[in-house]
Amino acid sequence: MATVFFYNFILFSSTFFVWLSEKGRTKLDRWVLLGIAFLLVFVPAAIRYDIGTDYLNYLAIYEGTSAIKTLEPYKFKEPLFYFVNWFLKSIDAHFQWMFAAFAFIFTAAAFKAYPRKNAWLLHFLFFSMLLFFSFNGLRQAVALSLSFLALFHFFERRYFWFFALNIVGATFHQSALFITATGLAALIPLGIHLKTRIAPFVFIGFIGFTYISMSVVLVYLEQILNLVGLTKYAGYFSSTRHFIPRDFGSGLGVLAKLLFSIYIILNAKALIELNKNYWLLIILTFAYALGIVLANNIVIFGRMADTFILAPVIGAFLLFHLPKNKQFHRLVLTVFLLFLILSFSKEGIGTETSYADPKRNPYQTIFSE
Repeated sequence: MATVFFYNFILFSSTFFVWLSEKGRTKLDRWVLLGIAFLLVFVPAAIRYDIGTDYLNYLAIYEGTSAIKTLEPYKFKEPLFYFVNWFLKSIDAHFQWMFAAFAFIFTAAAFKAYPRKNAWLLHFLFFSMLLFFSFNGLRQAVALSLSFLALFHFFERRYFWFFALNIVGATFHQSALFITATGLAALIPLGIHLKTRIAPFVFIGFIGFTYISMSVVLVYLEQILNLVGLTKYAGYFSSTRHFIPRDFGSGLGVLAKLLFSIYIILNAKALIELNKNYWLLIILTFAYALGIVLANNIVIFGRMADTFILAPVIGAFLLFHLPKNKQFHRLVLTVFLLFLILSFSKEGIGTETSYADPKRNPYQTIFSE
């Protein structure tokens, strides 16, 4: 239980200092308080030892101790991930500096995205949903953090920075290209009626159909993947390793995330009227909800949900600021936040599943190696 309390301390204490930074009277006050919040998140991630499912895999890649897991395949596939490892190895840095470097980029990009007002809420949402993921999916977590920053540039119509940051993110993990492609799709000129009245119900209808008729959807998905030549991914459908339920928590946990995503989609009209570029958020939320539903039957689709996990983070933050029906939106948000607190504590226990061992408990540092 000490580890669970420790993880909760990281989340709540860092959130407190982000909130306190907004009360700072001077710029220096705000920077100092944000710096404390940053260190509270960054340091435990930087000094962790054998925490996270893929910790030892990344260690093997860095040290080159495995004939299977090597750095070379990433040279052109994800070049910045390769470069960081190559540079640290070239100066004979201890392997822990590699974990520290990626923890720094992940945390710094997230903090850079924070607005001046109510940053504490965005901080809590982001790290309650992505802190543990950053221990497991090191490369993808860095890419997601850069995409997180990129999305706020998109909402402010700074498209160059949106695409530039996502391309940089893709050099750590190619999943950032999916968010880039979704951004391109969101720029296709469509009527406001389609975006606010037709599309939300089409999205919700498809999510509901997938949830109810999973077997039918999976058959068609497998056929489509084979048809377009993605036989590797189609093979997952017959894999005993991948075709198993994803551990998103209890069935209630899946339902809570799904219902909250649907609630965001139902508020498409209010969001798009506030900012027409929030249409991208609606598309991302649909993709995230679909990923959750599919991941219940085939674990590999958990990667789809992970790719679009930024949608409920940003969606929850924006619901808090909607001018109409404030009380009801904030009631829904409060219930979702309570769910995240319970979910975060449960994930901190780090229960092993049939797919993988999250290796979160007990927490240990490099100094205890």
